[in-house]
Amino acid sequence: MDEHTTTGDYQSDSNDSIRVTSPMQPFNMSAVTTGIIITIIGLGIIFGIPFILSWTILTESN
Repeated sequence: MDEHTTTGDYQSDSNDSIRVTSPMQPFNMSAVTTGIIITIIGLGIIFGIPFILSWTILTESN
């Protein structure tokens, strides 16, 4: 058996101590800025398009 074989038994001396969760590498402010810009664009698409469509429908009915 290799280390990926599931036997149903838990071995306390496994290699869990060397496992690392993400993010493994640091990120800088340009990555944060890019994420914020993408979030703003996404929110604009999600909420902006329906708002504009509903506004045009409401103003045309008057």
